[in-house]
Amino acid sequence: MKKRFDILIADRNPHVRRFIAREMTAEGYRVQEAESGADVLRQIYRNEAIDLLILDPDLPDVDSTVLLRRLRNRIPFLPVVIHAFSSDKEDHPDYLKSSAFVEKRGASIERLKEVVRDKLTRMKSVRTDGTLHTDLDRA
Repeated sequence: MKKRFDILIADRNPHVRRFIAREMTAEGYRVQEAESGADVLRQIYRNEAIDLLILDPDLPDVDSTVLLRRLRNRIPFLPVVIHAFSSDKEDHPDYLKSSAFVEKRGASIERLKEVVRDKLTRMKSVRTDGTLHTDLDRA
């Protein structure tokens, strides 16, 4: 039986969040949404079955570097895709050490879907309890 992946989408803009959620749902993923850093942590801490996080690093209530560090402490190999403007990438090059980066721009949704698909297919195995073993290929 094929596992459906659970994705958490965290973006400050509700229109962007809903658009990405709609697109990812159409790809067959189960989607949850978060509007703030506190919401991300609440959902991750409540439900560690999240398989991937799409993160806008400009959430209103948290420094994204601190948020990523807390997530890495909780779930060390949670795949994270940073979805941001290129200026965010330039301001925070440390994101790329542990995350993929997709620039926000006109047709970025296709690139975002491709990166999400790639990250999820790199996962090695599924634990018997139904959550993913987070052994990722880190090439």
